[in-house]
Amino acid sequence: MENNICPICRKDSEFIYLNSHIDSGQEYKLYECGNCRAQFWEPLKNPGAEWYKKDERYAGRNIEHDLKFGKHYTKILDFLKPLKGKVLDIGCGTGSFLYWAKKGGWEIAGFDFDRDAVNVAKNIFHLENIMVNDLTGYYKINYDKKFDLVTFFEVLEHLDNPSEFIGIVKNILKEKGYIAASVPCRDMAHWLNPHDVPPRHLTRWDKDSLKRFLESRGLKILYLKRKIVDVKHILMKLRFKFGRRVSFNIVEKIKKTETERKINIVHSLAKIKDWILFGLPAFIIWLVLFPTQKKYISLYVMAQKKC
Repeated sequence: MENNICPICRKDSEFIYLNSHIDSGQEYKLYECGNCRAQFWEPLKNPGAEWYKKDERYAGRNIEHDLKFGKHYTKILDFLKPLKGKVLDIGCGTGSFLYWAKKGGWEIAGFDFDRDAVNVAKNIFHLENIMVNDLTGYYKINYDKKFDLVTFFEVLEHLDNPSEFIGIVKNILKEKGYIAASVPCRDMAHWLNPHDVPPRHLTRWDKDSLKRFLESRGLKILYLKRKIVDVKHILMKLRFKFGRRVSFNIVEKIKKTETERKINIVHSLAKIKDWILFGLPAFIIWLVLFPTQKKYISLYVMAQKKC
């Protein structure tokens, strides 16, 4: 480290060296700030939109159009149900949260750096006020707009300027406005999220460090919970790692010739096969993880802007 200023809390601090990671010849070193307890990788540099466009984890979301209504979406919308109002989703992807927020009566807006994802949000899900941009660019042209709620799910860990990011978020929040966000939980077993490394992810959080960070930026924590991995999540990890050995690519083959109904039937049969092959191992792994901190895979937080 060239200086003792933490890139997260922006205070002079001692740093604890934890680990290293090499990607494409670049070595990254993981440190923990002795003051705010957040962890960050050096060099702390976002790889840019072009890098993410080539990453299969993000390109895939534009092919499989997922509108799954997660329980934390429910928690956020139910908690704020008396409000309604305007919501901005930063890094909105294909718009799954905004789709449900709109159904709940919210006036929606959102942006993402991924043009293909934005096109899905606009053309497939018919969401309005969605654009290709980042927070700095959006704020420059919409500095006068204020929102009752700003959301950023699985965004914070990608940023090389989290402090500046939260500063802009506060600027576009109305008085006593709310934020809702999620990040990977650094306590999790690494194999559950092997991609939680740079250049994809640049910071790592637990409950304490996330709480300290947001509170130090003038936000009052209302809800902060760790999500426990479920058996289905573990099953999908096993399927991804070992499934190709027992796959005959039947779904892909019939897509060219069969009706949607038959394709859906084959999809269902494939899911049954996955549960038969990987269900019991997934359950056993879940039982082993459950007594440990490694069972936590995500952090969800809601906070309110202080006066």
